[in-house]
Amino acid sequence: MTKAEPQTTTPVNSIVIAGGGAAGWLTAAIIAAEHNVKDNPALSVTLVESPDVRILGVGEGTWPTMRDTLRKIGIDERTFMLECDASFKQGTSFNRWHRNNAADTYYHPFDLPAGFFEADIAAWWQHHRPDAAFADLFSTQVMLCQQHRAPKQPHTPGYAAVANYGYHLDANKFADLLKRHCTENLGVRHIREHIDAIETDEADNITALVGKHQRIDGELFVDCTGFAARLIGQHYGIEQTPVEQSLCNNCALAVQAPYVSDEVPIASATLSTAQSCGWIWDIGLPHRKGVGYVHSAAHCDTDEAAKTLLAYLNADEKTASVREDAIREIRFTPGYRQKTWVNNCVAVGTSAGFFEPLEASALVMIELSASHIARQLPSTMTAMAATSRHFNQVFNAKWQRIIDFLKLHYVLSRREDSQYWRDMRDLSSASLQLQDWLTQWRERPASLNDFMYNDEIFPLASYQYILYGMQFTGTLRQPASRTDAQTEHFLKLNEQRKQQQRSGLPENRAFINALHNGEALTIR
Repeated sequence: MTKAEPQTTTPVNSIVIAGGGAAGWLTAAIIAAEHNVKDNPALSVTLVESPDVRILGVGEGTWPTMRDTLRKIGIDERTFMLECDASFKQGTSFNRWHRNNAADTYYHPFDLPAGFFEADIAAWWQHHRPDAAFADLFSTQVMLCQQHRAPKQPHTPGYAAVANYGYHLDANKFADLLKRHCTENLGVRHIREHIDAIETDEADNITALVGKHQRIDGELFVDCTGFAARLIGQHYGIEQTPVEQSLCNNCALAVQAPYVSDEVPIASATLSTAQSCGWIWDIGLPHRKGVGYVHSAAHCDTDEAAKTLLAYLNADEKTASVREDAIREIRFTPGYRQKTWVNNCVAVGTSAGFFEPLEASALVMIELSASHIARQLPSTMTAMAATSRHFNQVFNAKWQRIIDFLKLHYVLSRREDSQYWRDMRDLSSASLQLQDWLTQWRERPASLNDFMYNDEIFPLASYQYILYGMQFTGTLRQPASRTDAQTEHFLKLNEQRKQQQRSGLPENRAFINALHNGEALTIR
């Protein structure tokens, strides 16, 4: 028989979040808004951050989920975009990932492909147009990104969209906005205090964080202390599960690059350009770009990586010159903790895990983790163990699916120009799940039935855009589908929508300039 767990009816009235930054403040905002903490005397949310710790921005790209998150926590979209130096993100453009030539570009847009639910579009593409760009056939967003257009019209209400979108943003400004919103509007208590000690009870539940000037008591503690993992790692000793055998990138060189003028078009997608030992991200904000080289330290040293990054920047006529000493190095160990909720402590953000920022999974995992905690928050300590087991099961699966999706980008590549690409392409370093999927998808298209969860972090459409963007084909068993006529109908509709959006949606720069200036906008 299983030993019964100790029961206690101690109410969960105080949530203490250790660590600020985007992870801490976004978690605080989501929980406080969900439970109306400002007007709820039965629950308090306190965020404790050290005045001595420099905040490391999680990243500058979000998924479309952020729109709903911001709406739920009560931040106006215009305020958010102005204060966070934000622009629109409609997907990712992958360059030189497949064959490493100038024509090697494909897109992973945020819109679902046209006919996604109604027709067998993947089979149609493989039977009839495997030479064509899948995303461009079935989405309007490739055109919108190529023309640097916004996903909405000036009069479209906040968070509503003509085309699906997330954001590019300044991560530190985002954390500052969240901090102000939490403390002024959501009832979150803010304490600046370095954590010197952690107190626990006889069951090893945390009871208080102790600083030099005060102690902060609570019933649930959220570890948002970043790579330090002060609670989940240092206190509870939960080790990371390393994934370097599958995803070997463990270093990034990042820099803020100014535009040559304030008239440079603002990119509508994150640009991801493969290099000999990794890839470069290129994110367009209204007043600058965020650029970085993610690479494997085992395959190239820092000096070589810096030369690659500077060469990329110097080749870009839209970017002003950048000094080498402005480049910041970020080293990390790719991995995740299989148990991110232990006793009454749950880790969110990089304290829970971190992989290379290839598909902007960092911020969306914070959103998902905080939302799960807010919705499943136990009323008493009695349900804490059961809640933690469920959380660990759900998020263990999410971490594994992120690994599979990121690895997919590499194993489909045909690059052989360096040992890095030969290593990353090696299918034996992928999970058995991904190997099985690829074996099956060579004989039939990927389908919704392949995925166990309704809320997969990367859904079927994302897999389709990567698979068919990288020209993955096989020998399909089934003949041309009975839905071919429907597919061709949706292709025509997609072309019509392209024409409408081309004439009806403004360029990003014009939209954002009008937003900043409070002016009316004439669409060109």
